[in-house]
Amino acid sequence: MPMQRQRRYLLCQTLGWSAHALINVGLSALYGGASWTSILALVLADSSAGATSHFLRAWIQRRGWLPLPLLRIFPRLLLASLVCGCTISAFGSATSVWIFHYNRLPSWNWINLLPIIFVWSVTIFLWAMIYCGVHYFEGYRNSQLEQLRLQVIVKDSELRSLLAQLNPHFMFNCLNSLRALIVEDPPRAQNMVDELSSILRYSLQSGRLDTVPLQDEIAAINAYLRLELIRFEDRLQVSMEIDPASLNVPIPPMLLQTLIENSVKHGIAQLAQGGEIRVTSRMHPESLRIQVINTGQLRAAGNSTQIGIENARERLRLIYGGAASLVLLNLNASSVLAEVCLPLKKAVA
Repeated sequence: MPMQRQRRYLLCQTLGWSAHALINVGLSALYGGASWTSILALVLADSSAGATSHFLRAWIQRRGWLPLPLLRIFPRLLLASLVCGCTISAFGSATSVWIFHYNRLPSWNWINLLPIIFVWSVTIFLWAMIYCGVHYFEGYRNSQLEQLRLQVIVKDSELRSLLAQLNPHFMFNCLNSLRALIVEDPPRAQNMVDELSSILRYSLQSGRLDTVPLQDEIAAINAYLRLELIRFEDRLQVSMEIDPASLNVPIPPMLLQTLIENSVKHGIAQLAQGGEIRVTSRMHPESLRIQVINTGQLRAAGNSTQIGIENARERLRLIYGGAASLVLLNLNASSVLAEVCLPLKKAVA
């Protein structure tokens, strides 16, 4: 992709400045006659303008002007165009003296050069505006595409979450537990129905948002874990250590829920003796770090497709760029660590 952009740029540069030179030569021939020396002088001037605009492009990229708002980039382009106009005019004047021995040049003064400087400055400024405009609209288009991709992934995450909660295995376990509780402990059965309803409600509501407060996500996973505790009983131990300062920090919806479900399905459920899930959140000066540690081990040849984890990583990339991370690894011989690091300031697209 960068090579294609570079080729398009070089092609546009060549065609654009060649067309500009042809127009200048044509106007010179039409209104003042065109000798080979004047034609060569015009071609060299346009060549120098093309080279100058190329260096201006490198300067714009190096100084990071392209992402700037219009009111900040406009005066910079004006000043840079004036410098480029003076450079091209000086080169053209020197060429006329040195190569073509243009004998009228020594009698010129700065007043004679002002129209030439003005014309070349305006030309370079228009070139710079076109260049920045192309990048602006290209960036805007890419931003729109990224937003559309994010919407698709969020909806896909919502669907996967609903499917994970409504898959036959999960529903079969819930209904079995509910059937037993209806006879043995009706109040607890009612609570179970309430927990299941809250999970489904959160999944539907959060699917419309890019981020939700951490405390909302924790409430949802608590409801999910209370349902799983009915099934696993003493085989599942849960502990949470949540930094109070992190409760209002926005995180992508269903992110922590995905990690908890992964811990239960591929960790605790695979062990006859069960295990423990520990959830912690820590605030750092510029980031929020969330850890989910569960008993078990990652297995290269397991039945996990890692779709949920990869989906979560892609959502983080689209929302935060490269500022967020999600790591899943074996912490030691008996524990698996899933760690999410989120910047406190959302990345700008």
